[in-house]
Parts: sequence; structure tokens; C-alpha cells
Amino acid sequence: MPSMFADEMKVKKQHKEGWIAGAFHEVKRNGDLEVAFAFPVEREELVESDILRGEKDGYKYYGFLENTLHPEDYDNSLEASLGLICEEFRPDVIHCYGTEFPHTLAILRTGDWSKRVLIHVQGVMSACAREYYAGLPKKVRDSVTFRDLIRKDSITEQKEKYDRRAERAETAMKAASFACGRTAFDKNAVNTVNPSCVYYNLNETLRSCFYEGRWDINECEPHRIFISQGNIPLKGLHILLNAMPYILEKYPDAKIAVAGDDVVRGNSLKDRIKLPEYGKYLKELITKYDLQDKVEFLGALDAKSMKKQYLKANVFVMPSSMENSPNSLGEAMILGMPCVASEVGGIPSLAENGKEVLLVPSCEPEELAKAIVDIFKDPLYASVLGENAAKRASLTHDREANYKMLKWIYEEVAKNSR
Repeated sequence: MPSMFADEMKVKKQHKEGWIAGAFHEVKRNGDLEVAFAFPVEREELVESDILRGEKDGYKYYGFLENTLHPEDYDNSLEASLGLICEEFRPDVIHCYGTEFPHTLAILRTGDWSKRVLIHVQGVMSACAREYYAGLPKKVRDSVTFRDLIRKDSITEQKEKYDRRAERAETAMKAASFACGRTAFDKNAVNTVNPSCVYYNLNETLRSCFYEGRWDINECEPHRIFISQGNIPLKGLHILLNAMPYILEKYPDAKIAVAGDDVVRGNSLKDRIKLPEYGKYLKELITKYDLQDKVEFLGALDAKSMKKQYLKANVFVMPSSMENSPNSLGEAMILGMPCVASEVGGIPSLAENGKEVLLVPSCEPEELAKAIVDIFKDPLYASVLGENAAKRASLTHDREANYKMLKWIYEEVAKNSR
């Protein structure tokens, strides 16, 4: 459940809705839109009916049952639940974040309400599915741990799930009349699948705490590398681990801090039983390169904790094999951090290579290492790169400009969907 409503319902928070949290902050600040929020919940969070209802700070919210652990599975009952929510709130516009989730396709199958749907492209799932393995050795891709076998969640099966999500995303794009995104990459994806879909450019508003504070070369921990996610191959942590021997030759004190779940834990029998194949491979790389004291998993982090880690690090690294417009890169940039990212997907739309960030070919550890070393060896260049990144991100993520565009898009969709 989104953290902005979790406290009200006394249930577990998630920290995965940064794009919604930023927009919601502006909606509340301006106070000129009547909005409600609908989001997936687990069965145990539904007490009296199949729809959770509530209100906080004058804003209605609804929870609908969806299997968030297996978003590749589609449940027809979603169509009735979302249709009922629409009948209760009667929205002029239905802004649906993400194209690959079951609820996106379901809302596009709710009769006349589907005409009011604005799909918001987050990742381009066909590209994510295509690049999911991120250069993993075939032996690793084909291997299965006990945990993978029990959960039917091997790396190969994960790739198959992404393929299914990509198929659903394409079906949703074909059915949508309106879409918004923020890169040339996602615009091309929409136009290729559905040339008649009206596409609007809408930049993201970040979580509010990232609009304050600035990275300082003199305040960070020297040679500390921060990566915002590393639990699946697509995010490329194994690429960074393979780059570490080159980095350590020049900077023996270099370290990696990873936000998110510790997928390499294996000290107890229970941990070893729960170890996924990708975690096993990462563990093997850590052992191979003697990185046991060089890699730290930080666990799930809220916005303020993420900000603290950005400011503490010497460089932010995004070694993904595919991304569209990752909020974590925007957060690092707006704080003025030097950043290294893979030159894939929509990332080139976000920053100029060599001036605002350093872009490197994906899945090439030596190239990644060279870029990180370039930042470490020249503090002045690192600072200039960060300053330029902050200037660019302050335009991309301008809260007032993005809110005005959001309102205008809502007006256009409402007018043209009648």
C-alpha cells in the first residue's frame, strides 16, 4: 500500500510510489483538483468487502484486490472492482500509472470508463523483457536454486514473466486513446504500437525532500558507490561487481552501497534455502573478487533515507541493461551528484553525456569502471558534472511546470473523451 495512506489503514508501507507521491504533493499544495486514489491491496487488508474505502485529508482512496507478487497474472474480477470504483467516484479522467499491470488492462475493459483512461508509461516492458538477462552467463541463467524451484521463480521463469507483462503492456497501449510519458524512447514505443493514441509529454515530479539540499564533494565518503537497486539482473549489479577489480586497482578503498533487499544473504540455513539463483551468482562474484567487506545492502529505504545515501556517496551508478526514465537517476541529479548510467532506453533523453552525466555502454564492466574512476580521480570534474546535472534536473522535475502540464493534460483528456 502507498505510504501516504498506509498509516491511516495501519498496514505495511511500500516505498515504490515515488512518481505518485511527487504529483500528490503538488495536488495537495494547489488544492484545485478533486482527486481520488485507487491502488492494489492484499487479501488480508480487505475486511468487509472486495474494495477498501477510506478518506484522508479530504481525499478519497480505494483499495482493490490484485496479486502484486505475481503481476504477470490477470484476474477478470478486477474489471468489476474497478468499474464499481469508477461508478462511485465518477472521474472525468482516470490516470493509470504503468502499462504492464493487470489493473491497467482491466480499467481499459470497463466499457465507457475506458474512454477516460490516460495511461502513464513508466518502463517500456518489451525492451525490459528483451534485455532482462543483462549479459548473464548461460550457466547462471539456466541454474535453479531450491527457492527458485519452490516459488517457480528461476531467472528463466522471471524472464518469461516479463515477457507476459510486456504482452499485456502492448495490449493496453493498443486499447488506450491517451498516453503520457517523458522520453523519446517511450513516445516511440507508444506510437509504434498504437499510432492513433494521443501522446502527451509529462515530466515527473520527484518526492518533496529531494528539492532541498545539495551533494558536496567535501562531505561525501570518498570512493563510495551508491546503486538504488540490485535484486534482479535487469538492474545490473553483477556488472558493477565485475567492474570492481578495475576500480580497486586504482582505489583500494572503494565500496558499494546497495539500496533494497539483501539478495546474497546466506549465513543461516534459512537464508541459504531462500537464496535465489541471481543472489547466488552475486555471492559468487563477491567471493571471487574478495568483496565481502566492499558491498553493503541497505534494505528498503524511504525517501529521506535514500537522500541520505545519495549525499553520502561519491558517485551514483545505474548499470541497468534497460531503463526508461528512472526516478532514482533524477533524484541523484537534482541533488547535484556525479552520475554514471548505462546509455540505454530513455536515459539519453534525461542528460547529456559528458556534460551532465557519464553514459556508458550497458553490460560492459570495463567501460563502467573507467567512468567511475574518471569521477574519483578528478574531484573538480565530479563537482562540475553534478552542478550541470542539478541544473538539468531542476528543469525536468520542475514541480510548478509539471503540475501545470498535468492539469492541462487532464483538461484535454476530459474534453476529448466525452
